[in-house]
Amino acid sequence: RLFYFIISHAFWVALCAASLVFQTMLLLQLTVNFYLLAFVFCATLASYNFHYILAGAIGKQKLSWTLFSSRPSNLLVMLLGAAGTALFFSSSGIDLPVALIAVLLTLIYSVPLLHFKQLDVARKAGWLKTVLLAFTWMFVTAYLPMTEQRMQWSWLEILILAKRFLFMLMLCTIFDNRDVHVDKINGLSSLATDLGPHLMQWLIFIVFTLLFTLNFFFGEYGIQGHQVIALQLSSLATLIVYFFSRKKQGYFFYYFVVDGMMILMTLLTTIASI
Repeated sequence: RLFYFIISHAFWVALCAASLVFQTMLLLQLTVNFYLLAFVFCATLASYNFHYILAGAIGKQKLSWTLFSSRPSNLLVMLLGAAGTALFFSSSGIDLPVALIAVLLTLIYSVPLLHFKQLDVARKAGWLKTVLLAFTWMFVTAYLPMTEQRMQWSWLEILILAKRFLFMLMLCTIFDNRDVHVDKINGLSSLATDLGPHLMQWLIFIVFTLLFTLNFFFGEYGIQGHQVIALQLSSLATLIVYFFSRKKQGYFFYYFVVDGMMILMTLLTTIASI
């Protein structure tokens, strides 16, 4: 039950987010900012539990305290995450406008869950919802550590941003495939509902090919050969997970194994850096 609580209250995915921030610092040989790691962990904890609470709003016309109190444990973890976010923000080195952009991206992604007629356009956004989620993960886990260090932009930073986006797009697409039937029932649009299974498979292969090819370029910009191999192994592992996801899988497969690809990539990169 403890394991289920950790997964269902976003502690695992928050750890995944912090691990990707650490990987960005590792690849760019930045000084590890533990305050930024804690900030991202807490912010992810707050945003995902907020999203889980809003998921209960599907079919409801308004938000009320009853909605939030129906998920007391998620509400408590959300508030703890929000408190930690505020606590670590000043020491994280992130400028307020950049942090506000991250918050705005999170809110925009969660808004389609609300069943308001005024939001029908957002609920039918389709591919934009998936791309927005991948972009948000890229922004938080790759762009934030770069801005915290006030870096001069180079091709290496651009490559890391592109790789992170493609990697997260693969994971988001796996979840889209899983949720296609539920999304159709709830009137939500996604890549999977818009493209269908055949085109979704082609999309996965195209994204993987771009990701795998992109990894080779890292060696030209100061990334060690062992680290490049680690990046390729993590990309291959993600593709293997996609093939497993084509068969019916349970809750823990998606929220532990699929999300765990983030930690696996960081772990492989860390080992390769020793």
